[in-house]
Amino acid sequence: MNENEGSPSAAPGRKKRHFIVWVLLIAFAIFALGSILGTVFVVPVSMLLSDAGPSVLFLLQYLVFIGIDILIVVYCALFDKEIFRSFLSAGRGGMRGNTGRHFALGLLIGFVMNGACILAAWLHGDLDFSVGAFQLVYLFAALLLVCVQSGAEELICRGYILGALRERYPLWVATAANALGFAAAHLTNPGITVLAFLEIVLIGAAFSLLVCCLDSLWMAIAVHTAWNFTQNFLFGLPNSGIVSQGSFLHLEAAKGSIFYDPVFGVEGAVTALIVSAALGVWAAARGKKHTGKQ
Repeated sequence: MNENEGSPSAAPGRKKRHFIVWVLLIAFAIFALGSILGTVFVVPVSMLLSDAGPSVLFLLQYLVFIGIDILIVVYCALFDKEIFRSFLSAGRGGMRGNTGRHFALGLLIGFVMNGACILAAWLHGDLDFSVGAFQLVYLFAALLLVCVQSGAEELICRGYILGALRERYPLWVATAANALGFAAAHLTNPGITVLAFLEIVLIGAAFSLLVCCLDSLWMAIAVHTAWNFTQNFLFGLPNSGIVSQGSFLHLEAAKGSIFYDPVFGVEGAVTALIVSAALGVWAAARGKKHTGKQ
């Protein structure tokens, strides 16, 4: 079936609203206003917890994204119900792959992907770790808040942008636009390099394939969550240049190589490109197997 057959994009008004510039402007506005809303919420919480230590205050950086989550959900619920339904579970009329099983599989995939990158750097002698105090409550809170952050980026990029543009443009245009927008949002991160930018574009495209081929936005959120949580809170490595202030393992020393970027982390290394490409290929293969379509 053609991508646009049976789609609400047949309505002229929807096609006009889903023009690429308009979609990207809406996404940018939601991201900016949501960040302000989240900051307004987090600032008083930070003041109350000012004596809690740097690790707790570091966690609150992830909580800022709750404002973006709220705005994108409210916007789609009010103005784009077709995309809003893609956020819901399969049992409530959402994507067929929005299930607990796919979410759990996504967490496992994200951990394995990021863990493989870290293992390669460690085996190459780029990383030296020590074991810190094991705080189960802190790690659980970190996982939830990383999901808030990763969920916000996925709801905007693979939920709204990809979903809206797929109704008007070919899939490759929708994929390229949301992947480039996703990477552009990281341009101000510390230590961003050309290689790191390309990796973020590639992982954004791989997440798009997860959504399109496995019909699961939830899996993309889970992979993204596990990737960020693993490097930042399990191994104490930078998350896109953002240095962890609380983790299970502590990074004692690091050196740069093709397997590790001392500032940007494993996302600035060639191994991240490899595992991102592998994720995209796997998603495409699974989609073809289950649908018989390329």
